[in-house]
Amino acid sequence: MPHHGWLLAVAALCLLHNGQASMYKGYKLIRFEANETVAEWLETMSDVAHDYDEKRGEERRILFDVFSEPSKIQSHADVLVAPDFLEAFLLMLRKQGVEKVIVLKKDMQKLIDEEEYTIDNRRRRRKRAGNVVDDFDAETYHEYAVMTRFMHDLALHHPTLVKVVNVSRSTENRQIIGVKISTSSIYKPAIVIDAGVHAREWVAPAVAMYIMKKLVKSAGHDHRLSKALIDFDWFIIPQVNPDGYEYSRNTDRLWRKTRSRFNGSRYCLGTDANRNWGFQWGKAGANRSPCSNIYQGAHPFSEPEIEGLKNFLTFEIPDLTIYLSLHSYGQQEAAHKAVSAIRKTSGANYTYGTIAEVMYPASGTSIDYLQDKGVPYIYGVELRPQDSTDSYGFNIPAKFIKPTGDEMLEGILAISEHALLKKKIRL
Repeated sequence: MPHHGWLLAVAALCLLHNGQASMYKGYKLIRFEANETVAEWLETMSDVAHDYDEKRGEERRILFDVFSEPSKIQSHADVLVAPDFLEAFLLMLRKQGVEKVIVLKKDMQKLIDEEEYTIDNRRRRRKRAGNVVDDFDAETYHEYAVMTRFMHDLALHHPTLVKVVNVSRSTENRQIIGVKISTSSIYKPAIVIDAGVHAREWVAPAVAMYIMKKLVKSAGHDHRLSKALIDFDWFIIPQVNPDGYEYSRNTDRLWRKTRSRFNGSRYCLGTDANRNWGFQWGKAGANRSPCSNIYQGAHPFSEPEIEGLKNFLTFEIPDLTIYLSLHSYGQQEAAHKAVSAIRKTSGANYTYGTIAEVMYPASGTSIDYLQDKGVPYIYGVELRPQDSTDSYGFNIPAKFIKPTGDEMLEGILAISEHALLKKKIRL
């Protein structure tokens, strides 16, 4: 296609990145209105958004990255663009009929640097509380090893309430774990929360950890939460994609996929873990190019992380009743109650509906797969904030973890209470 040749010609001007320190210096996050034709064009372009020199075996800088696609409830797209590709990209947009572009962030690296400084500064200033629950800071972002250590500590210090569950191993041989929080050894209807499917969406695993800590800390003290623990087994798997997450922490803050190396390309690594499930795999909203950020994988369940999660949900949870997969960024008869409960709690507005209704077509997702398996209450939650022109993209400040965690927990409680009433679950 003509724009591919132009794109590759411009790509030749790109320099090799020199690591996390200046990887996104000068990159701009822009927003523009995108009709269906523009949305299709963006999807077509996605597999050539990263330039690779296979002859020299080098990865060049990202040319552009679609952060937020247009959807049924959102008519705009947010796209990160390299400084030396911006002029060409804007010209391409004009050819697609897009004239007006808003610059949300002038320099994405500045936002990344500020995020790193804030995290380090909070870590230095925090004082030890003297117990395993309070010592874990659930209002900041942690490396995966710290998250797993906290889960093991919870189980060690609260053995009658918390149990560590093994889910799978990642491509790079990290153990993927979660916790079961329950007041009884007898199986009850289960609530499952997973997060971290997309590596760069740091707020999602942080919110999962926040909910985990609050449930344990509130057991026996908060009547409503205590009842929810009596009524349901809670399973929280805060980091489904630890390889990608650690890569986003240490090398490329905006990395999205897994880190698998068996997808047929030497230089385009990883799979979109939320396009890798078996139901409706490889259809709308996925991509066959290994270089695409929405690459579907070599085959269904090609990623050990997703195959392991599927097996865990299938064989280790007899009565999966409520499933939530946390993502960012965005705002998403039971869903209505959850949204109302969140609005009353914090004033935040979430929408609800199927992925195709409120977001965009996407195939091979956990939501599709579990719906096909008959799980009664299933939600893919796009966490805040996708607010005004002051969008943070995926670098959501840690100050949003607590309010987002509180409103998510409120929403989950509303769903669980509805499920008990509607399904007349007997314990």
